Amino acid sequence: MTPAEAFATAERRATFRALAARIFGVDPSVLTDETTRGSLPAWDSINHLRLVMEAESAFGVRYSLERIPALESFGDFYKD
Repeated sequence: MTPAEAFATAERRATFRALAARIFGVDPSVLTDETTRGSLPAWDSINHLRLVMEAESAFGVRYSLERIPALESFGDFYKD
């Protein structure tokens, strides 16, 4: 499944934001598709990899090794 397919609905994006909120220790209501790595102090390299791995597991998507560093915002996770 591609990321665009996996995150096609608002409900699935909300589930992703809830997963991210748990990883970053914030309330899901403060997270949007425009939330970036620089806007969350807890979004460091380790938590970035946790988010990638947990998104892959939860949503059945795969991100290439080349793409992982380019995932700068939540919206980037949804693009093919």
